[in-house]
Amino acid sequence: MKISETEKLNLSIIHGSRAYSQWEQDHDLPDYLVVIMYELLIRGKLTQRELVNLSDLPKQSINKGIKILRDHDHITMTVDPSDKRVRFCQFTEAGRKYAYDKLRPLFELEEKTAQAMGTDKMKLLAKLSEEWSTTFWHFLSEERSKNGKL
Repeated sequence: MKISETEKLNLSIIHGSRAYSQWEQDHDLPDYLVVIMYELLIRGKLTQRELVNLSDLPKQSINKGIKILRDHDHITMTVDPSDKRVRFCQFTEAGRKYAYDKLRPLFELEEKTAQAMGTDKMKLLAKLSEEWSTTFWHFLSEERSKNGKL
C-alpha cells in the first residue's frame, strides 16, 4: 500500500508530537507548564490570552500553569496600564533560572537534532512547517465556520 505525501507528513507530525509528549512524561512536566515556560523564555513577556493563542491549549490549562508558577514565585503578573483587563506574565529572576534548568535537557536535545540535520535543512523545515500550519489552520477555520463551530 502506497502512502501519500500528505499521509507521510501527518504521521511525521504525530510521531514528532509524541516524542515531545514522551520527553514531558520522562521529566515529570505537564505539557501546559512546558509550553508556558518555553514561550516565556523565548518571548519574555506575554498576556494570558497570548499564551492560550500561541499554545492552542485550553484556557483552563494555561491558567492552571500560571497559577502553579505564580504560587512558587516563578512568574509575576502585571496589569497593562492602558487596559486593566489585560495581565502580563513575566518570569522572576529565580523563575527564569528554574524554567531554563527544567527545559535545558529539551533545548540540548533540540539543538543536537538541529545540528544533525544541518542549517539549510533546519531553515527549510521551519519555513515549510510554519507554512503548513498556517495553511492548515486557515482551511480548518473555514470548515469550522461552515459547520457552525466558530
